[in-house]
Amino acid sequence: SLGHLKRFPINALKVDRAFIDDITKKPEDDAIVRAILALAHSLHLQAVAEGVETKEQLDFLREAGCDEIQGFYISKPVPKDEFAKEYLKLQKK
Repeated sequence: SLGHLKRFPINALKVDRAFIDDITKKPEDDAIVRAILALAHSLHLQAVAEGVETKEQLDFLREAGCDEIQGFYISKPVPKDEFAKEYLKLQKK
């Protein structure tokens, strides 16, 4: 519910994967995603897209101004210990 935007202290708005699946194929999904991103940014919130699985989706979201993405295109889920180990390696580079 959009009413939650006023009642809870949030810092990000997530775009559900249901809208991401066909953003490059369906104009209505394109419009919905762009509207969610605009709403997030007008409220000074981060916009996070979940369920990104293709380069085309990633390219669309970058062009549309999405701040963060989640999905198999970037990485399959990994255990937190493995993630922390890899993150520390990157920080040392």
